[in-house]
Amino acid sequence: MITFEKAAKFIGEIEVPTDKSITHRALILGSMTDGVTLINKPLLSTDTLATLNAFEYIGVDIMNEVTRFTVRSDGYRKFKEPINVINCMNSGTTTRLLSGVLSPSKYTSILTGDMSLIKRPMNRVIKPLSKMGADIRARDNDNFLPMTIHPSKMFSATIESEVNSAQVKSAVLLAGLQLEGESTYIEKVETRDHTENMLKRFGADLAVNGNNITVKGMSSLSAQSLTIPGDFSSAAYYIALALIFEGSEITVKNVGLNKTRTGLITLLESLGIVIDIDLKEDNFEPYGDIRIKHQKLKGGVITGDIIANMIDEIPVLAVSALFGEAPVEIRNAKELRVKESDRISAIVSNFKALGAEIEEFDDGMKIYPLEKVNKGVKLKSYRDHRIAMINIILAKKFGVDILLDDIGCLDVSYPEFIVDIMNLEEV
Repeated sequence: MITFEKAAKFIGEIEVPTDKSITHRALILGSMTDGVTLINKPLLSTDTLATLNAFEYIGVDIMNEVTRFTVRSDGYRKFKEPINVINCMNSGTTTRLLSGVLSPSKYTSILTGDMSLIKRPMNRVIKPLSKMGADIRARDNDNFLPMTIHPSKMFSATIESEVNSAQVKSAVLLAGLQLEGESTYIEKVETRDHTENMLKRFGADLAVNGNNITVKGMSSLSAQSLTIPGDFSSAAYYIALALIFEGSEITVKNVGLNKTRTGLITLLESLGIVIDIDLKEDNFEPYGDIRIKHQKLKGGVITGDIIANMIDEIPVLAVSALFGEAPVEIRNAKELRVKESDRISAIVSNFKALGAEIEEFDDGMKIYPLEKVNKGVKLKSYRDHRIAMINIILAKKFGVDILLDDIGCLDVSYPEFIVDIMNLEEV
């Protein structure tokens, strides 16, 4: 079992790891482009390395210099047939985006993953790609990995979203980029637009008209030099620290502030939380500094379109709600059930063990302010990095009375999380 000493408050400045979503996409577009792309300050994590390794499997030369990736590629037209199964590890982003990249290929590819990833739904991406002519087969009626992508004659198409997923949108756009004509993806709700921003940066012919995103296929791409901003999803845990620990005051520097990612800030401000934003000059993604002092979270019902833009930050909201003034109810978040773990079930189970009053719904939960803490409780990570991180925050709040089963999954997005929060800690 793992324990932590109790902290009083957190004070100071921090730079979080760079953005995982943007690192994935920089690797993908750099690999699809004929030339040499430099990716400065990439996130080094098991997820992003899964994407790097996948493209090395199909002939792309990627030099990992820790603080920079140098991607040398002959472009997507000259990808090579993988000599073995591509292991996407725990990365749903790698799997789903790679399915879009590889579907138009003239080679057969097989994708698989770890015990967690093979339980996550893949039909959501197989179905729209199949409407574009892709020939993809997967386990359990085309629902789960392993997935085999066969050569096929694909064609441009207009695809309407069935799930609010930037990964599905990205797969369609990355496939459409390689096809004759124009492919359009129609979203019901705006989701994170990192793929669109990256496509534009690399010179793709892309048009965005409301929720309609159109890419013109076979357009020339230009190699780039990119610097990846800080990951907002990682920064969100410092927002939680400030809300939970009285007397805290934290500044998170150089964080990506893409409006399709900062739904948590919009929501918290609507609930009375004051957050200072210092927006810096835009490069290809907006970024800046976030400053937050300790405040009490007001209660409310969170539902509707904003959920899509804060789905990864809901664990942060949930743990903050335990220390708020009134209950927080979260709905329309069923997507949480098919992440690295069933995050609704994981949060509810852990919070109940802690002693919290919490109601579970099919699409969310209702969290009541914590009144009494059970001693000696064991919190489970469910091998999910975002669950492990909120467990660590709870352990720092209550000290050795809280036991943690595992924190190894932090390597997925934020290996240095414990070191970083301890550098801000005042006991």
